[in-house]
Amino acid sequence: MHLSDLLNNLADIPDQAASTPIAGMSDNSRAIKPGDMFAALAGSSTDGRNYIEDAIKAGASAVLTDMRPLEASLDNLSIPIVMVENPRHVLARAAARFWGKQPGMIAAVTGTNGKTSTADFLRQLWTRATWQAASIGTLGVKGTDTRKMDGKILDLPKLTTPDSVSLHSALSPLCDAGVTHLALEASSHGLVQQRLDGLNVHIAAFTNLSQDHLDHHGDMESYFTAKSHLFMNLLMHAGAAIINIDDPYGRRLCDMLTIQGEARQIVIKTFGFADDADFQIENITPIDNILEMSIKHGGDSWHIPLAMSGTFQAVNALTAAIMAHMSGLTLQDSLGGLAYLKPAPGRMQTVTGHPKGAQIVVDFAHTPDALRAALEALRPEVSHKLYVLFGCGGDRDPSKRPLMGAIADQAADIVIITDDNPRSEDPANIRAAIMATSPKSIEIIPRDTAIKSTLEKLESGDVLLIAGKGHETVQLIGDETLPFSDISVASRYIADMTEAQK
Repeated sequence: MHLSDLLNNLADIPDQAASTPIAGMSDNSRAIKPGDMFAALAGSSTDGRNYIEDAIKAGASAVLTDMRPLEASLDNLSIPIVMVENPRHVLARAAARFWGKQPGMIAAVTGTNGKTSTADFLRQLWTRATWQAASIGTLGVKGTDTRKMDGKILDLPKLTTPDSVSLHSALSPLCDAGVTHLALEASSHGLVQQRLDGLNVHIAAFTNLSQDHLDHHGDMESYFTAKSHLFMNLLMHAGAAIINIDDPYGRRLCDMLTIQGEARQIVIKTFGFADDADFQIENITPIDNILEMSIKHGGDSWHIPLAMSGTFQAVNALTAAIMAHMSGLTLQDSLGGLAYLKPAPGRMQTVTGHPKGAQIVVDFAHTPDALRAALEALRPEVSHKLYVLFGCGGDRDPSKRPLMGAIADQAADIVIITDDNPRSEDPANIRAAIMATSPKSIEIIPRDTAIKSTLEKLESGDVLLIAGKGHETVQLIGDETLPFSDISVASRYIADMTEAQK
């Protein structure tokens, strides 16, 4: 593909550069191959312009960057430099054009909590309908058969929403493998950085909005603006918006779309406990090891059994069902299929086998609202004591820490504070910030010792929530990435305890 074709209607290309061949693209100079276009993007900690010469040495055939004046050292380069107002948007559109293929149905879900479960549930519903489905998000790519991809493994970055080049380059082999339906997590970072621009989003869902990532966005208004980009700018003409109107930000988003949506013919479907929700949740009741959710829609009542823990998981499941219905699945198959869903890894996942019969649940809850929701969901299942074990991530929004400490102190009987992913911060300072608002908390480090010690204390009727890391298989301490899985550690110690009693 020539540069003029790649950036047609996206940028002004000098005549002498129009026929420059483009073999690929990247915003990482270390990934540049001969013939690639290098996108020199300004980031929060690094500036891609500092790596233009490295990209040229690697064989870059063109550079895409912003409109800032060029440094003197870049005045006489041997390759064309294309300058645009919004290089991230142009890169995403160019990536979509270069790789060309997208599944015919793309549904994206955004919100502070629930994205991973909702996307995974939607993929399961589609698969049950025998549609070729995949999901992309925190758990990577799921639902693909590598045999159909000639054994190719899609190695996406460890991000909730991949960068635009990784995303579009992954969609092509997915389509070649027969995938027709894609469920995608849309993070606020990904939306702000315009990683999803160029994607044909047919369905967009909003789960909730609560405090998280304020270290990146600054305030809740900016955070909401980032989330609303999915609906106001990316959702296609005549697309469908699925919105939780129990959340005040969801209600606000619904009002915004109602005004704008007429011209775009957007179909809005709302859900929640609110009386005016299109899909009204009447109640969610724990019964034995399942949840029973009762909802009203269009004058009909539905009673749906769910093999999972947590009221919020039932709401995530309903979100997925509405998305599935709006994608063409019958209402009967969409709602009826909820009974067959399995929780996503690390989302209210039960670790079985405790010798005294205690219940252990691992969940990714790492925000104040998510921690509160998980503890409140587990409280009805407790006949003795409710334990919670967690920490907070380093180099992330520090204002969450005292909030989560207070929530744990109020909602749990026993609070164990340990390390999460401290990254470059002093772990002791993170723990102290949490414990400052949790007088009943007990500090135990390292994390595996905290899990072992707590498991040994549990009695019949106790429930332990191990929160914060969920599906993760590593722990980030300083500049080290160490193998660590809450699920594996808990399972191993439970097995040791069981063996010791023989």
